[in-house]
Amino acid sequence: MTEPAPEDREPNVRLRDLQSLLDAITDYAIVRFDAEGRIAGWGRGARLLHGYEEDEALGHPAAMLYPADDRAAGRAEQALATARESGRYESEGWRQRKNGERYWASSVLTAIRDAGGEVFGFAEVVKDASDQRRADSLFHGLLESAPDAMVIIGADGRIRLANRQTDLLFGYDREELIGQEIEVLVPPRFRKQHYGHRTGFLSDPRMRPMGVGLELYGLRRDGSEFPVEISLSPLETDEGVLVSAAIRDVTDRRETEQRLMRQRDEIMELSTPVIQVWDKVLALPLIGTLDTGRAARLTEGLLQRIAETEAEVAILDISGVPTIDTQVAQHLLRTVQAAALMGTESIMSGVRPETAQSMVHLGIDMGRLRSRNTLRDALQLALAVLEERNSAPGATDPLDGTL
Repeated sequence: MTEPAPEDREPNVRLRDLQSLLDAITDYAIVRFDAEGRIAGWGRGARLLHGYEEDEALGHPAAMLYPADDRAAGRAEQALATARESGRYESEGWRQRKNGERYWASSVLTAIRDAGGEVFGFAEVVKDASDQRRADSLFHGLLESAPDAMVIIGADGRIRLANRQTDLLFGYDREELIGQEIEVLVPPRFRKQHYGHRTGFLSDPRMRPMGVGLELYGLRRDGSEFPVEISLSPLETDEGVLVSAAIRDVTDRRETEQRLMRQRDEIMELSTPVIQVWDKVLALPLIGTLDTGRAARLTEGLLQRIAETEAEVAILDISGVPTIDTQVAQHLLRTVQAAALMGTESIMSGVRPETAQSMVHLGIDMGRLRSRNTLRDALQLALAVLEERNSAPGATDPLDGTL
């Protein structure tokens, strides 16, 4: 007599064969129920997870594995009814061990049918997900307590999670954001580029700021825009790589930076004042170290005043400049050349002996720029230049050939 094919065996025989294999699995509790929902199979994993021996569990209703409040609410019966109707029921919720301890369970309940399609039992796979739930709770707690708006985005660019700060910053209710593409928070004029940025990050996921060197903006629900700073971090999950975006409103910081820049410009203007000391004569007293910023402001301010006053002579007094190096000299020379293009002669005053010696040592050539020891001497020379120009308008440049 030949052995019947596996598919011809009675379902209970197949379940017994399967039970012997399942007893080797201890990471999950595998429980079999009969058609009425009574425990009919109790594997080793079930004993370890729930604490009941096989003889203590067999024949008891599934509800014995639930806490008292869930038993009263008929949770076990509802799960069996759903599995009977749809064939499968997945859930998470509290379960209870023999010693009364509750744990958070993740379970899959499946209906088992005979050859005629009738349900004659159920199989449930239960996992203790308490550690995962605690980790999820901690993660959500950290997410909610973050000072910045935090958004978790999937590989498809859709929002999976968002914290309370996101609601407050963008004006959305949480439910409105979940499932939407992240571009809903981006002004329309930036969305096309943002798709590319998103794809680029997912191809090389690593912690980094977004849009380095760019001005980024967020879009509120009411359509208003505001400047933001965004930091991106990859999150490795069972679902693949997710993206965590920390979004900070930098409106106050931008306003502070702009105010400081205005104050700096005002201070620079005060540090490089252009004074009209005589008709057609300007004086520019320089105090402190000349850097690139001050030098640019110096040239700009002097040229503007020359245009306003139609000055013919400009005196650059460097008695307050502690050192003259090649860079400073080049700044001064460019200023003199720019003034000359506007028809203004320049005179340098306040050149101290050590400054002159340093300039000679460095080989600095100031071209045809005249110099005087004191501002008074420079002013007398300026008046002489004006007198010469007025008396001989067609004459050659009186500064030509003079050092």
